[in-house]
Amino acid sequence: MSLRGDMIRVGIIRCDTHAFWYAPLFEKPNPDRYRKAHRGCHYYFYRPDDPSRLRVPTVPGMTVSRVFDEEDRDRAAALSDAFEGRPRVCDSFEEVSDDVDLVYIADCNYEGKDHLRLAEPGLSKGVPHFVDKPFAFTLEDARTMIDLAKRHETAVMCASLLRYSPFLERFRGRLRDIAPVGSLLVPSYSTSLATVFHGVSVVQCVMGEGCEWTECMGPDAFDVLRLGYAKNDAIILSALGAAPGYVVTSANYHHCAYQVTAYGARGAAYSPRVDDYLFPHGGVRIVKMAKAMAQSKQPPISYASMLEPMEMIEAARLAHKRRRRVYLDEVRT
Repeated sequence: MSLRGDMIRVGIIRCDTHAFWYAPLFEKPNPDRYRKAHRGCHYYFYRPDDPSRLRVPTVPGMTVSRVFDEEDRDRAAALSDAFEGRPRVCDSFEEVSDDVDLVYIADCNYEGKDHLRLAEPGLSKGVPHFVDKPFAFTLEDARTMIDLAKRHETAVMCASLLRYSPFLERFRGRLRDIAPVGSLLVPSYSTSLATVFHGVSVVQCVMGEGCEWTECMGPDAFDVLRLGYAKNDAIILSALGAAPGYVVTSANYHHCAYQVTAYGARGAAYSPRVDDYLFPHGGVRIVKMAKAMAQSKQPPISYASMLEPMEMIEAARLAHKRRRRVYLDEVRT
């Protein structure tokens, strides 16, 4: 497999909402056909004053080449139609990694449970993969994908929109005004693994890497999750949850959104509400990283950084089961 000029050919596996969400960042679709195929994504990506103009720029030098959906071929056909019917609608997910430079595995509702199965054929061919969040359902599966990529001299990446949000990065810079920071609160709206992955990625964006331990409380795993950071011998606790009092969405707020509250010695700071209207700005950054990976076959971020959210999640599962604090070193070994 070799690049054709400077154009990165993208194959998309699973044509759910996330496939339609990322597609305009890979290549600008026909706006009318795209709106017909998925009104919700069109609503967030296109300007209300000009429904043919994207709110954020498409990453240049990429084209959607192949699409596949295991459950509903019509969804794949609809995504292809948004690009004038040019992308090939494949008959199997193994075909998607033929004659492409990058595979994107979309995942809106499946919590990463099939990511290893879907990625294995393409990684074995040496094709770089951008895997939607969460990286996988288990830490073991995420590690296996990385091992496959290394074995076949290619790369794999997973990145949350919240980990690379420019709005949260700017908020991180404001923490010096209230330093030293003692705690963060990151409300969530679900205990779905996809939502939890976003939540711990918010913490990773604001606090950086270096989470040391987790505690997990509530009747169900991930109801309330505490993350411990050691900074200057102080413990910074980060909580996220879907228990009463920790719900980000209300009856009259229907968009996905995350917001951070930080408490420090000099007061409190509040991040902007990073929601569906602001998510695409992080998406552009991630697609640029995926493009660079397709060109170099090298991971755009370290695998250690990529695995940390999965290590937090695995440690939280164990903490809920064992009813005690679990250190990330316990799941790393």
